[in-house]
Amino acid sequence: MSKYCDSTFGELIHDISYMRGYNINIFNHKIKAELEVNVDYFNDITDYHRQTFIEFEKNIVEIAHKLESAVIQYCSKHYGVSNKEDIFTNVRLATIIIENRCTEDNRIIGFVIDDEYDSEMGIGIEMINEEIHAVGTQHLVC
Repeated sequence: MSKYCDSTFGELIHDISYMRGYNINIFNHKIKAELEVNVDYFNDITDYHRQTFIEFEKNIVEIAHKLESAVIQYCSKHYGVSNKEDIFTNVRLATIIIENRCTEDNRIIGFVIDDEYDSEMGIGIEMINEEIHAVGTQHLVC
């Protein structure tokens, strides 16, 4: 592992992908999730990654609300739990993934959410251009 400093992402650790902690308010908690920037094998972070992250930070409050709504709907449908407070107590955003598939027209971010209802599979949410594109298990984004 090596350290890498990027003008947009700041100081990252590079192994297979680039990573660092990221503070976010979501599910009624301020937490430190892992921010991961996925790149193609032996490639560097691109301007598409940077633009995706810039738009993410610019729209973080709205994105958090969309994620919360998606998680409530998922938990209601798959676990039979619809009480927002119960759900928010039993889920945690673990990883935010800036995808290597980002392009000029598609800003793609995956969210890995650990939950107590299904600790093996959890919840995965994919956003494209700050809109929910798909919701499923963590395998969707990992």
